[in-house]
Amino acid sequence: MKLSSRTAGHLLGALLAATAAAGPAAAQEVTLTFANWASAEGTTRDGIEKVIAAFEEANPDINIESESIAFSEIERQLVLRLRSGNPPDVAQVAGNTTFVLAAAGALAPLNEYAGKDVLSQLKKGSYESYMVDGNLIAFPWNQATAGFWYNKKIMADAGLDPENPPRTIEELDKDLAAIKEKEPNVIPLGLDTTNRAFSLQSNWPWMRTFGALPAGPDATGAETKEMADYLDWMRMLSKNGYIDPGRKIGEFRPMIANGQVAFLWDQVLVQGVIQSTNGMSDEEFNNTYGVTTMPAGPSGKPYAMEGGHQLVIFKDSEHKDAAWKFIKFLALNEDAVKTYTIGANKSLPPAATFQDPDVKAMLDTPVIEAYSNEIIPTIVSQPYGPDFSKAATAIMAGVQEAVTSERPIDQITADIQSQLDR
Repeated sequence: MKLSSRTAGHLLGALLAATAAAGPAAAQEVTLTFANWASAEGTTRDGIEKVIAAFEEANPDINIESESIAFSEIERQLVLRLRSGNPPDVAQVAGNTTFVLAAAGALAPLNEYAGKDVLSQLKKGSYESYMVDGNLIAFPWNQATAGFWYNKKIMADAGLDPENPPRTIEELDKDLAAIKEKEPNVIPLGLDTTNRAFSLQSNWPWMRTFGALPAGPDATGAETKEMADYLDWMRMLSKNGYIDPGRKIGEFRPMIANGQVAFLWDQVLVQGVIQSTNGMSDEEFNNTYGVTTMPAGPSGKPYAMEGGHQLVIFKDSEHKDAAWKFIKFLALNEDAVKTYTIGANKSLPPAATFQDPDVKAMLDTPVIEAYSNEIIPTIVSQPYGPDFSKAATAIMAGVQEAVTSERPIDQITADIQSQLDR
């Protein structure tokens, strides 16, 4: 049917009017791809889905396409997608993955987004590790810093002061001896000495407090007095039965809940594991357990490892402004913190203060106070990078040999150095 010019003109005018009304919103609408394992795990899936829905409701022009990837697979998947030219806009990352991606030039610097006004909102020690060559490569989402946990009841039964955990390696050695003598069925100290990358992350603060720096940009190497002293100490712990070298960190968690471990070097999530295992009330828990900084070694300083998660924007993202808005919401929005960071993930938010009384109440606990005020400021940078996994294999093989054999320590350090050189 042929339309008259007047009718056609009316239709065209109506179409242009409708386009003008809908056009700006449609033109501005973007979809962000978000690679993460939070939506892949049962304990955190519901929390992250609620937070994403809340973000989309608050930002109707931004859609989030959540891509669930298992934690064990995410580094490999991100590297493969990077090579194929199809990285996500935003990703959840942790540990060495963050620095592998940064070394590959894959990440957008966040400096122009996270200026002084944003960084001033964060706890000291929460973001400094992610400054590389003056660029902020990742934004802290949640913190799972390692701390020195102690069982007050076991300490008291061993004749120790339960309100005064050891502050130095010398004090720790004495306390371990007392616990071993009085409580022979208790593991005095839970440390993960297995040969894997996480174990190097976990043991790195102990090496550093002895002054050892076997790997990394400022490495002094493995053949040093400091590294030998650390390995000698680890051998002493094993020979005296103060540690159980064959266990991964996860195996110690139910044991400390059941009164089988006196001291444990582990993350903030331990409280949730203990209470879900033994059913303790908050009052019972706080009367039985405490957490503080690690005992300081010859360096005189305690150190901590950060095992939390970060958020990154990929350099190739076409929607960096929207991606930053999403990251800021996940990490700093108080409802998101309440729902996911503290609620679902059982970890600590990077922000120093909050206004929401519910969030304040959730953070007003002895454990979180200790982490926020004492432990997090002692976080030490790790020797992350493309070769971290290989370095971990070399170093932790030496640690394992120190705690399970009689081989001279100087030969062990020489082998470690030889492997690091290769």
